[in-house]
Amino acid sequence: MSKVVLKRGEIAFKQGEDGDHFYVVDKGSVACFERRDGSEHETLVHTYNPGGTFGDLSIMYNTPRAATCRATTESRLYALPRKAFKVIVMKTTIEKRLHIKSLLQNVEIFKELKDHEFSKLADAMQEEAYEEGDVICRQGDVGSSFFIIKQGTATCIQADPHGNQQEVAQLTTGDYFGENALLASKPRQGTVKATGKNGTLKLLYVERTTFNRILGSIEDILRRNQSY
Repeated sequence: MSKVVLKRGEIAFKQGEDGDHFYVVDKGSVACFERRDGSEHETLVHTYNPGGTFGDLSIMYNTPRAATCRATTESRLYALPRKAFKVIVMKTTIEKRLHIKSLLQNVEIFKELKDHEFSKLADAMQEEAYEEGDVICRQGDVGSSFFIIKQGTATCIQADPHGNQQEVAQLTTGDYFGENALLASKPRQGTVKATGKNGTLKLLYVERTTFNRILGSIEDILRRNQSY
């Protein structure tokens, strides 16, 4: 892997370009922005921090870059060329895909997905780690991501109209939350925090824009069995 140093504002790659490298963030942060329907306005879709990876989908599916990714601070990345990625990473990707598919197949709203669609979605899932007390999402914030717990535990807390908070659920490996974010941009119904009970919380997640790009809208998937 080769080292890539980006100053704040410098671009790793632009939306529409061919994908020739897979990136790992070692230091700093990289934000990815998408232009939709030919608009000049850029929408932030995700920010990658140390340990985060990006650029794999374009290589795996031989499609143009889906977003423009630029450093938000001075950042150090490591880049793996396309050929090396396919030789070294694909074996690991297949093993990871099988594990994630097994988790996705337990999600109710995905019961109409076909096997090859589960594979595509598994490949698109990103992973992020949280320590005890870290907040994954807050009640009232508009959600755009769906999450599955790969490892660890989290707690879901809801506040009533008077601000009184109550724990409503304990979440552990295989549990999921945020599925309504795949349907529409609506406020989160609760706050989810990492508990740290079983070590670092590792989450798998996918953004609604990514889901729609690779599989189409979740509404269409949910309507598949209506004619039967």
